[in-house]
Amino acid sequence: AGSIGCTVLGWRLFHVKKLYHGIRDEQRNHRELIDNLSEGIYRSLPNGRQLSANPALVRLNGYESEAEMLQCVRDIASEWYVDPNRRTAFKELLERDGKVEDFISEIYRHKTRERIWISESARLVTDRRTGKPLYYEGSVREITETVKRLELQQMFEKLTSQLPGGLFQLMRREDGRFTVLYASRGFRRLLEHGDAPAPNDPNSLLHLIHAEDRLRYLETLRDSGLKMSSWDCEFRISGGMTGTERWLRVTASPEATKDGIVWHGFLADVSARKQSDIKIEKLAFFDPLTNLPNRRLLFERTRQQMRRCAQKGERGALLFIDLDNFKTLNDTMGHDVGDAFLKQVAERLESTVGPEDTVARIGGDEFVIVLCLAASGLAGATRNAILAANRVLSALRQEFHLGQMVHHTSASVGVLVFDGNETGPEVIMKNADMAMYQAKSAGRNGVALFDPKVLETERQRFQLLKDLRTALNGNKLELHYQPQVNATGHVVGAEALLRWNHITRGPVAPGDFVALS
Repeated sequence: AGSIGCTVLGWRLFHVKKLYHGIRDEQRNHRELIDNLSEGIYRSLPNGRQLSANPALVRLNGYESEAEMLQCVRDIASEWYVDPNRRTAFKELLERDGKVEDFISEIYRHKTRERIWISESARLVTDRRTGKPLYYEGSVREITETVKRLELQQMFEKLTSQLPGGLFQLMRREDGRFTVLYASRGFRRLLEHGDAPAPNDPNSLLHLIHAEDRLRYLETLRDSGLKMSSWDCEFRISGGMTGTERWLRVTASPEATKDGIVWHGFLADVSARKQSDIKIEKLAFFDPLTNLPNRRLLFERTRQQMRRCAQKGERGALLFIDLDNFKTLNDTMGHDVGDAFLKQVAERLESTVGPEDTVARIGGDEFVIVLCLAASGLAGATRNAILAANRVLSALRQEFHLGQMVHHTSASVGVLVFDGNETGPEVIMKNADMAMYQAKSAGRNGVALFDPKVLETERQRFQLLKDLRTALNGNKLELHYQPQVNATGHVVGAEALLRWNHITRGPVAPGDFVALS
């Protein structure tokens, strides 16, 4: 029995040894197979740190050994992908589906920084017991030549179907004719061609481009061909099956060939970013309540009008409008009613001006209109400006319906005519503001034309106020007492009188300086 047991044990040991050698040989064969593959194979942690790479992937990245590559590659999102967002998209697909197939990206050959295209596939490996992601492994295949030369049309369409845009090749021949050499499915989808082939003649697509953008589109393409520089242009398109307006961006690099110039490019939909830019611009340049230009944009529009006047010998005008008794309405009826009122005021002011004029809101109840006047002479321009101001007053005199309430208002309007040779918008605004206060002081609900004499009066008043502060700090004011007597001649009191002996003006009457304080 003992000998039989030894025989069985020996047989089992022999079998285990044979099994061990078989597994070892299989692992060696598997490793040799991976090492000799022309396709890059790797294994990475979920955070992107690579654990292993076969020789093909090492060569693809420009390195001599796996150890050198693993030591140098630290952050594949920023170091490997030309667009770092592609790493995020790859990771999201992997986490959602557990695998990624034919993920197309433009990357850098890590060591040399040469830009190449690759197709990447991967699968996520999880712990069988907990389901926690352990690592992911995948393959990388360089497809640069395929992308550049478009040798296999069907394969290329499949590879690029996941790109958020479309690839194209556009040729300008020696005789000036343009031809579309290639347009990917994404390109055709953006132009709403569906599965139909893109037209050979790109000029047939020009009608889709917004009229205001068409000239810029053609000029940037022409400049790219003349300078052999990158073509980059954003433009709007409309039409197609949906008829909706969208923003597209074209980026392409020209290449000189024996037959002409070929642009290799990419077309993307940037509507979302453009809408965001428009919102940001509105916040920066427009009043959020009325959607009128704010002070910042008003100053820029005024500068433009000043340059135009100076160049063409024309004149413009600025109307400074202050609503009378707005604070009372706002305080008694509430801000909601006040806001509704201001919106209606903005609409009425816009109805009184032409398309080249600007209506802006610069404060709570202050509005400004910049007019482009047809008359070049001072008298004619002044007459037209006053007529415009009276149109404003007439529009604001009409009753306002604010919910169940009917409100009547008026305004004070200051008018300033300019020829573009003034110092800047700030000066024009200040002088028009002074004219508005003249109208308000005259009883409101009226128009006042800026008078330079008023400016001089204000300057004198400001200087006198400045001198008064200096006199107060230096104790230069004198207090005199004048006795008060009754009918019998007895002193019953005294009147205190303040006297100011100005250093250059001499005695200043109390009526001239008491009101300043």
